[in-house]
Amino acid sequence: MNRKSWDQLISTAGVVLAITLIVLGGLAVYGGNFAQSNVRDRLEPQNISFPPLEAMTPEEKADIGAFAGQQVTNGAQAEAFSRYIGGHLTEVNEGATYAETSAAAREEGLEPDVAAELQGKADTLFKGETLRSILLNAYGWWTAATIAVYAGYILILVGLAFGVLGFLGFRHARHAAGVETDVVATVPADKVPATV
Repeated sequence: MNRKSWDQLISTAGVVLAITLIVLGGLAVYGGNFAQSNVRDRLEPQNISFPPLEAMTPEEKADIGAFAGQQVTNGAQAEAFSRYIGGHLTEVNEGATYAETSAAAREEGLEPDVAAELQGKADTLFKGETLRSILLNAYGWWTAATIAVYAGYILILVGLAFGVLGFLGFRHARHAAGVETDVVATVPADKVPATV
């Protein structure tokens, strides 16, 4: 295979790869932006907001103070608010979870008042843990979407680089064809080897 054909083959493969990477990158950016918009569209109507800084405890200020007064509309805020809820849930039943509290409320031999109090705490823990789970799910999708957007931009840039290399390869193939023609033209007829 001569140099021109080899250059054209490699350049064609580079252009095909470039187009593929650019298309995949565009789809990744689109999908990532769609997922982020979807998370935002689900969070905004909930009107979940962090308390103002002055209403936070010193521990809360250290943990989530940067979000004070903000409405939860993105993944980072959703994750931080889930930590805020988690801190309050530890105070409901001395750090016991919903499952532990619910099981305790169903133990045989409990006085009705104690069982009702534990069941009330279990209900509160269930609601809080469910909200935390939903917020952490939003955080997970937001994170995956963000990674997809960045990966998409990287794929597009790499695709563009392969496109430029493919263009340069075709240009080199054209130049190599001209050099081969010049070499053949400058060899005297009596020096050309005989073909069998």
